[in-house]
Amino acid sequence: MEHLIFFILCILQPICLPVPEATTILTGTLSLGPTKTFIIGMVGIMIGIIFMYQITHFLSKKFLRKLKQSPNFKAYQRYMSKYPILTTGLLFAIPVIPDEIICVGSALGNIKLSIILPVAFFSKMISIGMITYSKAIADILILKQWQVIILEIVIMAIASIIYQKINNRKKRRKTKKSR
Repeated sequence: MEHLIFFILCILQPICLPVPEATTILTGTLSLGPTKTFIIGMVGIMIGIIFMYQITHFLSKKFLRKLKQSPNFKAYQRYMSKYPILTTGLLFAIPVIPDEIICVGSALGNIKLSIILPVAFFSKMISIGMITYSKAIADILILKQWQVIILEIVIMAIASIIYQKINNRKKRRKTKKSR
């Protein structure tokens, strides 16, 4: 029963749970152990991210047309479309703002779900893994926990740079073909 309750909490985490993800994952780690928490947490949170994104995407078409016309939103949309991997990945991996805000912002910013899902998966794998296995990771790498967080940020930055380079090459190829 506690596995099911934890799974439901993980689904609700990126939709409406008003507590930080770290609290949910730490609670799961203490009651279920790190491996079960990691697996259940990953599956549940990814399902929640998909639901929240889809709900927002659907509602934005019907109710948020006025918001999408504001200059601030347009600036946000330009930045998010220019650096989707870095911005979204860092926001998912580092618990600065809740996942539901990231999902809403991504859907409103017209970032495709096909981009969000791999970024969210990679970021959540790191953040949930870091929470559930932080002591073991720090011990293995002979690092302090804050150094593991810095390592996580560096990995996200490298992934973002690689993504940007691949995208720039694709754009240049399309430009050359259209000439």
